[in-house]
Amino acid sequence: MEALKVRLNNKTLSVLSLYPEWLTMVNQAIDKPQFGIHYIPRVIEVFDQYGLLTGRINSSLSYESTRNLEQESEFIAWLLDGELAVLYVGSELVVNRLQILAIAFGELL
Repeated sequence: MEALKVRLNNKTLSVLSLYPEWLTMVNQAIDKPQFGIHYIPRVIEVFDQYGLLTGRINSSLSYESTRNLEQESEFIAWLLDGELAVLYVGSELVVNRLQILAIAFGELL
């Protein structure tokens, strides 16, 4: 298993250890800067361990997949233009490259 660059609780680590490709993406995202306040993604996609949940292209075309109720998400990952922006397992936020946007929107509200 690839060594993580962030500290996680045991439950989160055990979930992510089942998905090495997501562990790699987490490590890559940790080294990247946050998305800028004026960044507007062309493609937004949301995934879990089963694959794509939903997506949107150019604020106009939306798409989603259908799931069975038994297929509970172990984690949720948001990709902006193919780059991991947010990933959480349960209530533990593992990656948040949108933090600057949350601060900016918080000031506007």
